[in-house]
Amino acid sequence: MNPLQNSLITQALAPQAVAATTETTGTVIDLQSSTLAALGGFSDIVFILTSASGTDTSGTFVVKESSDNSTYTAITNATVTYNQTAAVGTYMISVQTGGPRQRYLRCSHTAGTATSRVIGAVAIGINPCNGVNGSTEAARATAAGLVARAVV
Repeated sequence: MNPLQNSLITQALAPQAVAATTETTGTVIDLQSSTLAALGGFSDIVFILTSASGTDTSGTFVVKESSDNSTYTAITNATVTYNQTAAVGTYMISVQTGGPRQRYLRCSHTAGTATSRVIGAVAIGINPCNGVNGSTEAARATAAGLVARAVV
């Protein structure tokens, strides 16, 4: 079975040019949302950042959480600090959404002190918590671009 078969990919940080030392925050993900497009209902979310900047520049990519969608704090072990030595770099952070996870997630990127760069990130919801079962769930999955399969 293809692990991405019942997954959803959405934009987490719009592609954009950012200046040195600037923090850029991404789209808020509401883990209690009933809308699949908001990535509510997935047990894992993978954030993938691409940075195109030339060489010898650094940056920090982090996933943060919040209980009130106002004050965000970095999730322990959900930070990648890099010193990019190629023209394009790709960095990934995987977050499990169960347990003590707070309601809201978002990624952010802080550019290093070198030149400006172009960044962008996607969030991939994997492992639907409730599965895709029944005609209602199948219709909702199809509308969200997921693949629904009947097991007999």
